[in-house]
Amino acid sequence: MSESEKPSQIGKNRSDESQPLILPGIHRYQFFTNLKDRGWTLNLDRVALFGIVSALLATTVKPLLRGNPATIYCYECRACYATQDRCPVGISLQAELVVAGRALDYDRFIRNGGLKCVRCGNCQSFCVQYLPLPRMFEIMQQETRQAILAGIVPQESLIQGLQQGLIGKEFIDDVVKAIS
Repeated sequence: MSESEKPSQIGKNRSDESQPLILPGIHRYQFFTNLKDRGWTLNLDRVALFGIVSALLATTVKPLLRGNPATIYCYECRACYATQDRCPVGISLQAELVVAGRALDYDRFIRNGGLKCVRCGNCQSFCVQYLPLPRMFEIMQQETRQAILAGIVPQESLIQGLQQGLIGKEFIDDVVKAIS
């Protein structure tokens, strides 16, 4: 049996010199057929996939465990921004409150007037996902109140919130107590 008639061996590496050049220094089959490169590629793929799955789980499991699962469904279309004229307390960025509720970001919630919200429901009619925005804001307000009482919320956020009028009357006593 001649050399050309022998069946090719599975798993045999091609030499880089026998592969056609695509660009100088890069051969066509270099990364797809050389088995010596596959181990690293598979491991890097696994690491990347683990990172993606971990981020997805953190984004979805956190709101589920805290009892505010509706925040997962907001895809931040910003349709609720149309309520700027109808909001009785003047909150203009309701989607920011939802995102702060999803991420449990107290500073962001306070900066965007979350503690000023009276949960009137005017913004809910604009939501294209029909999310229960007042209920979501109420849950986040209660979590923020607990964080303020526990001393988790930064003092600077509370001071700025008071100076800019972003704290509602039902939360002022808790904020003042936390600052003093």
